[in-house]
Amino acid sequence: MTNPLSRRRMIQLSGSAALAGGLIAGGAGTAAADPAAPAVPASDLPVGPTQSSRWAGGASAITSSSFATPPRQFRPAVRWWWAAPLSVEETVREVTAIHAAGFGEVEIAFSADSWANADQRTNLRAALDAGAKLGMKISMTMGAAWPVQTPNTGSGSGFSQQEMQYGRADVPGGHTFSGALPKPIDDLAGTRPSSVVAATAARAVKRGPAAELLPVAEQPRWGTPIRVPAESTVLDAASLVDLTARVADGKLTWQAPPGDWIVFAFWQRDASKVVTSAFDKNAAAKAAEYLDANQIGPDNVAALRKAGADLFEDSLELNANSLFWAPSFPHEFKARRGYEMTKFLPVMFQHGMSLYWVPTTPPRPDFELSDGTGDKIRNDYYTLLTDLYIDDHLAPFQAWAAKYGLQYKAQAAYGQDLEPIRSFRALARLGGRVEGESYNSGDRFPTNIDNYGWRYALDWQRTIVGGAHQGGATRISTELGAQPQNSGQTNLGDYKAMIDKEWAAGITQPFLHGYQYMSPGAPWPGKYRFGDTSHDSFNDVNKPQWPVFEQATAYWARGTQVLETGAPRTDVAILRKGFLTTAARTATDDGTQPAQLFETRRLERRGFSIQYLDPEGLAEDGTVGDRVLFPEGPQYRCLVIDERALSVAAVTALTRAAAAGVTIVFVGELPGRDTTYASGNAGDQEVKRLVDRLVRDKHVRRCATQGDVSDALDAAGVTPRVAWTDAEVLTQLRETKDALHLFLYNPGNSAVTFAPAFEGPGAVSELDLWTGAIRPISVYESTRNRTNVPITLGPQETRVLALDRKAKHPVHVVGAGVDSGRLETSADGTIRWYSTENCAQQLKLSNGRTVQVTAQVPGHVANPGPYSWSLSVEAYTPSGHKTISIPTLSGTLPLWDWRDRPEIAGESGIGTYTGKLTIPGEWLGQGRGVQLDLGTVEGTAEVSVNGRAVGTQITSDVRWDLSSFLHAGDNELKVVVRTTIRNAVTNYNKSSTRTSSYGLRGPVRVEPFAVTTVYHP
Repeated sequence: MTNPLSRRRMIQLSGSAALAGGLIAGGAGTAAADPAAPAVPASDLPVGPTQSSRWAGGASAITSSSFATPPRQFRPAVRWWWAAPLSVEETVREVTAIHAAGFGEVEIAFSADSWANADQRTNLRAALDAGAKLGMKISMTMGAAWPVQTPNTGSGSGFSQQEMQYGRADVPGGHTFSGALPKPIDDLAGTRPSSVVAATAARAVKRGPAAELLPVAEQPRWGTPIRVPAESTVLDAASLVDLTARVADGKLTWQAPPGDWIVFAFWQRDASKVVTSAFDKNAAAKAAEYLDANQIGPDNVAALRKAGADLFEDSLELNANSLFWAPSFPHEFKARRGYEMTKFLPVMFQHGMSLYWVPTTPPRPDFELSDGTGDKIRNDYYTLLTDLYIDDHLAPFQAWAAKYGLQYKAQAAYGQDLEPIRSFRALARLGGRVEGESYNSGDRFPTNIDNYGWRYALDWQRTIVGGAHQGGATRISTELGAQPQNSGQTNLGDYKAMIDKEWAAGITQPFLHGYQYMSPGAPWPGKYRFGDTSHDSFNDVNKPQWPVFEQATAYWARGTQVLETGAPRTDVAILRKGFLTTAARTATDDGTQPAQLFETRRLERRGFSIQYLDPEGLAEDGTVGDRVLFPEGPQYRCLVIDERALSVAAVTALTRAAAAGVTIVFVGELPGRDTTYASGNAGDQEVKRLVDRLVRDKHVRRCATQGDVSDALDAAGVTPRVAWTDAEVLTQLRETKDALHLFLYNPGNSAVTFAPAFEGPGAVSELDLWTGAIRPISVYESTRNRTNVPITLGPQETRVLALDRKAKHPVHVVGAGVDSGRLETSADGTIRWYSTENCAQQLKLSNGRTVQVTAQVPGHVANPGPYSWSLSVEAYTPSGHKTISIPTLSGTLPLWDWRDRPEIAGESGIGTYTGKLTIPGEWLGQGRGVQLDLGTVEGTAEVSVNGRAVGTQITSDVRWDLSSFLHAGDNELKVVVRTTIRNAVTNYNKSSTRTSSYGLRGPVRVEPFAVTTVYHP
């Protein structure tokens, strides 16, 4: 959805979050943790405020047919790495193969050898025509590198990214500075082309060491080459003077008044990384002009309009060794911040802040002011950066894409000294597409809650999703699976585990990274953009798991459909002013990102969903609704604030929010300063006055630490939309006119049993992401206030539940359900109990009846096998495929890792395991069945019995119902395991020593179960 950007300019906050230890003394509005406090049953919790929105009212519901076969717009996408030489025949073949695997979109990622020439444009046309014929969308990167860079915006063009560095000269009081302006501190010889922008002077009242260029041997590969001073030099705030008007031909004559003075010269030059300027609309126009003529071409415009989707600017990796700069900065700063910036330039320098990646802890500034306002001036500068990034980069590129009928897609702001929430909100409102990145966020294979970066990645994703939802977007894609040191070894199950976790943060569509173009004559197994040492790429020819992609893409499409249907609803917003550093760091720096942005675990264990909000977004017109924030969007019911400084505009918005019934929780010390320089001391006093009044409001609470927020919400009577008492589960909630769709994810490594309680009554069903089936839930209890659904989620398991407010309740079980096994309701309303144990149950039905049912499982005879397996391996090699046979392997016990068998130790490919099951006759028949668990599978697995396909699994610990495939006596069981290509690449190319575990590992278990009818309509 697209909304016009607000014309109101808000002042950005600079205060960083700080934890306050200990308990704050307070009155009725103070909450402290009370571990002994009894938990309120979820069914008894009150219902919070709800409002209609344009999303909920206009969203079409998920139907049985659309869920079984998701429409193209929900299908996953894949990045398509092009490499020369290109051929039209191969291009069309690959588009067709990608479409057949279930993808709905490809995104061409150009390489320097296959970009901006006639051959590239010819193949682009072939891809567009093939996409139009297949009903598949074709997107493309903006150029062959990231961020956007074109020859006409290169070095010396005036349109490349600019930076500012300063030079300095000490001048004793009474002395005269006369001569050439001092050269930049990191280029004293003046070898880099530079031009003088300004000159100033200031009196030093306390000197720290001067910043200086590090010796070459000490300069880090990543990070600033400047030695950051151990202590800032303090400048007399009243002494700052602009001397620019006195400069002639690069020279200055000026007599210093009494005191210890420094003369500054400020030099503009091309930034250390030459890319198109991110703060200059003229630069954006020049880059677009080049892309029009050389990448797209006039002959492809009609085809692009027909089959195109987006024009994509990849990772925003900007680098300036000093300050980012553009010629418009002085004028824009005065217009937006209300004062001249020139004389304050020395205070803005924090070496390293304008480098990718932005430091977790801001470096010490070279200079501070004696009145303590330096942080406000720097905040005003960083706010300007985000202003111009939005107005002069995001906006013009979206307008350019729109002329083709496409969207501009960006991985915006993060990794830089730019505000990410505001940037993504603006991009969404402009009509652009929002994208994140798993690698950048900090997610790593294997996805595991115990990984150091796991929680920071969750917060990172919540940050960009929050901006997107606030801006009206429901689609947030992710560049999925780019991982260091992981080439050739990513299983489909790895991708699934990672997107499951990101779905729980609100990401919706996976863009796999990615499919590698099979250039004629390419080395085996492909001409990979990142070689064999970095990110994973694949193709249909040399990825053994390619034939089963269709099962994974259908799963992903259904998950995307759930998360993009209806309006997103989130309970809690956390106010955050700050940058979002990247976790995509070098091998030695990996794991040095923050552990998290905020302590939210106690909130999560209660069912609260969480996002982040920036102060500018809080202060915008239309943010405050009736008891919620963003009434046309996520409808936050609570705002949490752990900041020491807030703008007057933000605190004024808090006052409006509290008056409207929004719950506000202050953590730690209250904010007591304004964040912008122009307001002066009066701004600080106004913030204190407004906050002092605000904390007396009945909707405001205080707590000591971030971990106490849950108690504060209890005291305020705020409950989640879907609540439970104590389970570490993450959720996403979507609301349509008549239904709620709830995505649940257990991030832990153990099963969890709990009872999520929806607000309000309704009939509950489950949407199966694997099969596409929608079926009634067998056990739930609906009251006037809440609908409780007892469920168990396995480790890292996902589940989708729907609450239909209008549907008629089918007969179902109420209460806790069964002690063992599971209950299932079929399409005709029959409830059956499946159990592998002999036991009896008394169940209460929603029609008032109580039924007594007994499960009688056939005898567990000796293991039915297989006692041995034969294994045939179709091995992928540089010279083609070869077959390797191993006639006998051990049976149900854990089987061999391929690396432990000399015949296949260095092979990759497709392994077919064949074994015999001997099934007792009493295991089969009415009310009886047989299930199979393969145990651990290193790869994907396709199961067949007696020549009939049972199903495909891409993760381990799946249970298959074999009942209709078996007969009494001997049965043939086949398991086809598809590996990655990693071990073969290591073996044949000798490019790495990395290997992966392969094969059916087991233990394989086959056991009988009983089927008992609980209710039949």
